[in-house]
Amino acid sequence: MKSISKMSILLSGLRFSMARKVTIQDISREAGTSPSTVSRVLTGSAPVSDAKRDAVLQAIERLNYHPSSIARSLRSKVTYSVGLLLNDISNPFYGVVARGIEDEANRAGYSLILCNTNEDPAREQQYLQVLRSKQVDGIILGPTGDNIDFIRELSEQIPIVLTDRALPGCDHLSAVLVDNEAGSCRAVTQLIENGHKRIAMVRWQKQVATMAQRTAGYEWALREHHIALDPALMIDVPALSVESTAAVMQQMFADGVDFTAIFALNNQLGLGVLSAIQASALRIPDDVALVVFDDSPMFSLFSPPITAIEQPAFAIGEQAMRLLLKQMQDPEHYQPETVVLRTRLVKRESV
Repeated sequence: MKSISKMSILLSGLRFSMARKVTIQDISREAGTSPSTVSRVLTGSAPVSDAKRDAVLQAIERLNYHPSSIARSLRSKVTYSVGLLLNDISNPFYGVVARGIEDEANRAGYSLILCNTNEDPAREQQYLQVLRSKQVDGIILGPTGDNIDFIRELSEQIPIVLTDRALPGCDHLSAVLVDNEAGSCRAVTQLIENGHKRIAMVRWQKQVATMAQRTAGYEWALREHHIALDPALMIDVPALSVESTAAVMQQMFADGVDFTAIFALNNQLGLGVLSAIQASALRIPDDVALVVFDDSPMFSLFSPPITAIEQPAFAIGEQAMRLLLKQMQDPEHYQPETVVLRTRLVKRESV
């Protein structure tokens, strides 16, 4: 009889789970307690005796109950979700940043909603509106540099942490950045110390914060070594792509512009420069030296391997999520913080 009774209970639970959604009322009837007791056990909002807690937990197991995350978020007004907007997820740098954010979010019980803006301000604003409608608890934003008024307004409703780039007029937002100027100066100094004075700099959209800071570092290194700045060696490409950069640089090589070294201000620009060097049948470092800001695993695979500035991408992600958690969990005592991380020169054989 005991085995039949046990089987009946199991079948009862199975019928519940297959027939309809199990409710708190079902659990209270099964456990012989009130619905409020079940709620207290599920939320931990108030003490419950061990006997009643065990009865509720056993009923939950028998009925195969899974609490609705949507219903829970409606009650608590916390969704345990975070929006992440990155500029280009095909760039290995942003992939590692996202991993750092995801690892830290996962440890804290949060899920990520990933959005790729592709450096498009219209898409950035659209995704920010979507995240607001989804009632995410916070947003980590790698900004395009536009939509500043909208971001400022949104930050009054949702905690926002900036990563990679700061925004003018948004000092009230926490940010995780790297010391772009010092890293850039270090890269150009490496070229100068190896005998180069005619150093071309390749960049995209000089008004973007990271490009402006790295340009400042390039100019700083030239000044420190009493080398005149030549505007003809400050090369702007029309699009942030390997193809666009390669086309511009191949033309520079064909025109015979006088330089012996190149400093590329990010890894995609660096790949474009490498493509142009190969297409022009030039040798590194014999014909032209190269340093790239923002190291990538692929740079160690080239022959010769490419000297680069390494950004602490994983740490950027971790720190950004920690700052966001701090703000979300204690908004009353929130004070904006700016974390600036150091870069590292990875010396290889391209100088």
